[in-house]
Order: sequence, then C-alpha cells, then structure tokens
Amino acid sequence: RLTELLCVCLLCWWYSESARWLVLNGQSKEALKHIHRVARINGKPEMVDKITLEVLESHMQKEVQSSKSTFTAYDLLRTPVMRRISVCLVAVWFSTSFAYYGLAMDLQKFGVDIYVMQCIFGAVDFPAKLVALMMLSFLGRRITQSTCLFMSAIVIFANIFIAKEYHTVRTTLAVLGKGFTSSSFTCVYLYTGELYPTVLRQTGMGFTSTMSRIGSMAAPAVLILDEVLPALPSIVYGGAAVIAGVFALFLPETLNVPLPETVDDVEEKWSKEPHVQKQAEKESVALKDMKEDGEECEDGKTSGLNAL
Repeated sequence: RLTELLCVCLLCWWYSESARWLVLNGQSKEALKHIHRVARINGKPEMVDKITLEVLESHMQKEVQSSKSTFTAYDLLRTPVMRRISVCLVAVWFSTSFAYYGLAMDLQKFGVDIYVMQCIFGAVDFPAKLVALMMLSFLGRRITQSTCLFMSAIVIFANIFIAKEYHTVRTTLAVLGKGFTSSSFTCVYLYTGELYPTVLRQTGMGFTSTMSRIGSMAAPAVLILDEVLPALPSIVYGGAAVIAGVFALFLPETLNVPLPETVDDVEEKWSKEPHVQKQAEKESVALKDMKEDGEECEDGKTSGLNAL
C-alpha cells in the first residue's frame, strides 16, 4: 500500500492541473504557467512568448461567461436541438442496456452449459469493442451507433426462427447479438460526450446513463412474457433495438467536429432551422472581419495557443 501511495503521489506531481479549470476558477496566471510548461515539453518554446495572459483570457472568454451561469438537467430539454439530442440518446441508452442484459440474463435457453456461455459472452466483448472503435474512426458515430443497434435486432429476430435443437446456431447468433450490443455501448459512451456541450456534459452523461440503468432493470421483467409466447421476449428486445436504431439516425454526426462548449454552440452547429444557421453564419463572418481588422500578431498568438 505504501508503494501504491508513493506511485500516486509521483503521478500527481507529474500531471498538470487542467488549464481550463484554472481559468474558470479565476486562476489564469497559474493556468498560463502550466500551458508554458506544456509548450516546453512539446518542444515549442517559441509559444511561450506568443501565449500571454491576454491571449488566454480572450480565447476562453465564451467559456468564462458560460461558467457564471447555473445549468440544470432542465437545460437538456429546454432548447430544440438539445431536446432532440437528449430524447434520441435516452432511447439509445435505454434500448442498448435493455437488449444487452436481456441476452445476458437468459443463458439457459441456448442449451449450452451456462458457465461456458458466460465465458463466451464475456470474451466476445473484446473483439466487439475493437470493431466498434474501427467503425467509429472510419464510418462515423451516427452510422456506427445505428448499425450496431440494427444488427443486434436482426440477430435477435433471427434466433426466433431457429429450432431449439440447433444449439450451436442459436448460441452463435446470441453471441453475435451480445457483441453488437456491446459495440453499441462503446459507441454511445463516446457519442454522448461529444454531443453534449462542456457546461452540461456530465449532467447529460448522468441523465442518459440513468436511463440505461432503468433499461437494465426492465430487461429481466420481460423474460416472464415467455409464459405467454416463447418468442415474445426476443420480439420485445429486438423491437427496442430497432426503435433505438431509428432514433440514432436523428443524431448529428460528431466525427472530426470540435466539441461544443456551450448550449448556444450546440444550437448554432446542429440546428436545422435556416434562420438560426444564417444568424450563426453572420456572427461568424462578423467575428472574422473583426479579427482581420485587429492586430495580426494577436491572431498569431491565438493560433499558437490552439496549436498546443
């Protein structure tokens, strides 16, 4: 334990405090010191002279203004784009967890030793997550999320039509379904953090993951529908995945898109209303003109800050 404590202390000494957090808490000078240290470590000592206190504070002016406001869970639903994102994510989180635990909690119906099935179900998560990461990088977040949900639904529905004596086929399909739902979990964790703005990111993550827990609690209750119709639980699990896949298609794409900092950023970036987009474009053009009319050296310093 003493060794672990010493390792933790050494790591704490090595890591710098978040510059964003320091600026938002009125410690801009301390933040500037850490940024200069990072610049030297990154082999860019020339940035030390370019990044001044004025440049840092002007670069984070929007975030500083937002930090003075208090945000609650109500802000997740208050504006149109945030409301659309939150509703879609609730459906995705709920259905992903619902189908995931629905498959994992009904191992005995596949006719294979439940301990062996548990090992297989656990092992499939590793390749599933690797596949999800590759899909996220090449296909984007929205397509990956929707594809994983639709594929898990197809596999669940397919198992309905396989006779019970075909244990190997049923087990293979169940493992594939578990893999796709696991990939969906990997995607939605990343996707949610990229959709919500900085000022509401943790609130949004907490809200949507709560819906996931509700889905996991509801999953075992559906298994009793087996007494009414043997195929009914699979129909419910697969149907939930299909509905969530459709909802995922209404989410905006975030691949190679800068993270939004405020609620206004979300509304301007992903609003489908023409007048909102035009207003955002006008503000962007006006800001660009102001920068061009300003001091060129100041622009160079801001670019140097971004390069870090």
